[in-house]
Amino acid sequence: MRIRAPLLLSLMLLCQLAGCTLAWDESHLEANIVRPGNFKAGSGVIRSVGVLPRAREPGTGADAKGKYPDRHLYRLLIHMDSGGLQSVDIDSGRFLAGEAVELTNDARVVRVSGTALNTAVQR
Repeated sequence: MRIRAPLLLSLMLLCQLAGCTLAWDESHLEANIVRPGNFKAGSGVIRSVGVLPRAREPGTGADAKGKYPDRHLYRLLIHMDSGGLQSVDIDSGRFLAGEAVELTNDARVVRVSGTALNTAVQR
């Protein structure tokens, strides 16, 4: 009986950890850059997130569905891995300061997963 309790506890802890890292809807991991203008593709870390109130038309964008559609745009200030800062406006409020992201050539911001594990392995 003593062997089963630690095994059960370990299994429960592993399931909780796995549940924290799963994305049920892949669309939650990315957003569209709505004013693509002059940005450079690459990876970086979000330093700040600003809200542009009522800056888009109702029914447009990633979070436009549901009973209370989001009409705001969000401005991300991103510290790029190659150096420098970039600011982009996106259509999703699901990004937070401190998250690692990638700006793609097709005007998307994609959340990068596993960055904490990659940093720990390199040390």
